[in-house]
Amino acid sequence: MQRTKRSVPRKVPLTSLSAHPKLHWPPGLEPNPPWTGPGAEVPDPSHIVLTKVELVEADKRAPRHLTLTGTYHGNVYRTTFRVDDDALLTNLWEMLRKCIGEPIYEAGSHQVDRTLRMA
Repeated sequence: MQRTKRSVPRKVPLTSLSAHPKLHWPPGLEPNPPWTGPGAEVPDPSHIVLTKVELVEADKRAPRHLTLTGTYHGNVYRTTFRVDDDALLTNLWEMLRKCIGEPIYEAGSHQVDRTLRMA
């Protein structure tokens, strides 16, 4: 008997990363700290090009979070990024590592499921 393949509709629809209910997107806006760099300029967070994503484990000073590094007009900027559900942090780290080289607004437009895995 021949087997047929058909698509199965998702039970939970995909959403863009920027619209995920457990995130405060884009990085660099409240409640996350602003991007900091060489001067007093605070860049537009959505136009920073992501260059590095690090997962920082919890210590006495701070809970687990991501440290994001990006460039804006040739200058290097950094910020930290936390999520409401700590279980999602590892998936977010893996997902954002695939977005290196993209502006933050492009990274936020990727479709993800509720566990922050890219579709």
